[in-house]
Amino acid sequence: MKEGDIVRFAKWEDVSSLSSKQWSLAKKDYIGVLVKHDKLMGTAHVMYEGELLRIRSVFVEKAGKKDLQKNDPEFCGACGCTPCDCGFGSY
Repeated sequence: MKEGDIVRFAKWEDVSSLSSKQWSLAKKDYIGVLVKHDKLMGTAHVMYEGELLRIRSVFVEKAGKKDLQKNDPEFCGACGCTPCDCGFGSY
C-alpha cells in the first residue's frame, strides 16, 4: 500500500470483540483513502468521510475494483456501466 491508494478497512468498534488471532479475518466494509502508512508503528492514517482515522495496519488493505463497484449506488450489475445507460432490466 502507498499513499493515495483506495483502501478498505475495519473500524475498531467492529473487531474489538474478536481475539487478536482473528483480526486479519475481520470484515472490512469501509472504503477510504490512505494518507499515511507507518510500517514501523503498524498504523495507517485513512481519510474517511472527511475524517482522518488512525487504524492498525492489520485492519487495512488495498481495495480492488469490486470493492468500489459494491459501494457505488449507480453501478449496473448487469452490464458494468456507471451510471447505467444500457436500460437492462427496465423492460
